[in-house]
Amino acid sequence: KKKKYYKIENMIKIIANAIDLLASSIQVYTGTIKSKSRILLLQIIQLLMQAISMAMTGGITGAISNILSIIRNYICYKGKFNIFWKAVFILASVVLTVIFNTQGILGYLPAVVCTIYIIFMDVKSDFAFKMLVTLTFIPWLVYHFVLQLYVASLFDLITIITNAITLIQMKRKME
Repeated sequence: KKKKYYKIENMIKIIANAIDLLASSIQVYTGTIKSKSRILLLQIIQLLMQAISMAMTGGITGAISNILSIIRNYICYKGKFNIFWKAVFILASVVLTVIFNTQGILGYLPAVVCTIYIIFMDVKSDFAFKMLVTLTFIPWLVYHFVLQLYVASLFDLITIITNAITLIQMKRKME
């Protein structure tokens, strides 16, 4: 029975990593985009796919964070994001994390990243927004790695690098 269980568990991890490969491809592509609205739209697709892969590997708080992020990004894209919505999403993230966390301290990481992102995501500057996106990918790299979502971890690193290159290009154009 144990052998069969491990085969199923490994198959789930392979499927989760395959889903994450598709999501991560979108994620890296967003690293090349300078427009906040286009980034938000593509992140919706990416976040849904990654929520599925995280749920499959036990990252429930990460999956919850991604589902909240989809709704948040849509509201922000529509230009309706305000202090009320910030409070709602931060509160929802914290409460749901406390209720569903089974990962110890690691399980709180998505809520922390989500809170930081929410507080600053309505910046007007595309450069500042790109910087926010870049910096908030760093904790996700750790989270994905611990969940054994190695594809996501690799692509998080690639996304951080891609974003950094785009930030340098944007900064040069500003000078």
